Amino acid sequence: MIRPKEMADRMTEGSPGKGGEEDTSGWDFNVYVKPRDPTTTDLGKENYQPVGRCIYCGNTDDLRREHVIPYALGGRMVLQKATCKTCADITSEFEGDVLRGPFRAVRAFRGLGSRSGFSGMPEAEEVTVSGDSEQDSVVEVPREDMPLLLPFPLFAPPGYFSQQTDMSGITVSGMATVRFGPDPGDLVKSLGAKSVNITKDCKPVAFARLLAKVAYGVAFARGQIDKIEGECFVLPAILGTRDDIGCWVGTLTKGFECHPEFLHRADLHIDESRGLLFGEVQIFADSQTPTYGVVLGKLKT
Repeated sequence: MIRPKEMADRMTEGSPGKGGEEDTSGWDFNVYVKPRDPTTTDLGKENYQPVGRCIYCGNTDDLRREHVIPYALGGRMVLQKATCKTCADITSEFEGDVLRGPFRAVRAFRGLGSRSGFSGMPEAEEVTVSGDSEQDSVVEVPREDMPLLLPFPLFAPPGYFSQQTDMSGITVSGMATVRFGPDPGDLVKSLGAKSVNITKDCKPVAFARLLAKVAYGVAFARGQIDKIEGECFVLPAILGTRDDIGCWVGTLTKGFECHPEFLHRADLHIDESRGLLFGEVQIFADSQTPTYGVVLGKLKT
């Protein structure tokens, strides 16, 4: 269940290499995924010992490797023998819901991972064109001429902070659209139109679960999950046993930052005053995108 509020779109240009300075003050751990480098080896094999149990359910049978940030987003941080088939199927399903949508064309544009080689991608996309006539028309635009518009949902603060721990779904307070590739204005001119309507699907709950999985994976890899009292707050939502992802995930209000040296960012923060462990995740951090916060759990006393 998604409860949309007033939708206010914001357009930013996804142009890696532009942005401000990084501020990590107050953050205790930093994990970064740099843009794809063909010489980069699997960080999981280099830095992490096999876990030996599923990091989600504790199962010790039929274990496999777990990409903390999805492979399809260029993730190279891997935990070996860290997820069972059941949990891998669950996380792969919501990751696929996100990555097979508008993210797919951006992944291809940026040369990120695809086990299928992006086979089956359409050579053209349909757009609705408004011109001088009263009736709109639908035309096909070649893929190379198509602006890549990537919608990022803007979430309300986690319900945990307002004692809304019984909420379902997640509240979307707006959308931010980041552009990659051709300028939409050039497309409008080339079609001789007044405006062009490009519709992109967005799956906020699946995206929020993906963000939570990244934050949880980073915390586990860095040994910080052991600092939590009891079960990680967001784990049931990751596994889909509870529909309360909006209790734990929200968009940070510090503005849209650009970190040109990093493809994605994932930070951890121990808040001693609140007694909480937080995760901070930014997808396509080099392109001035929203940053999201994840409440992971209560610290042991």
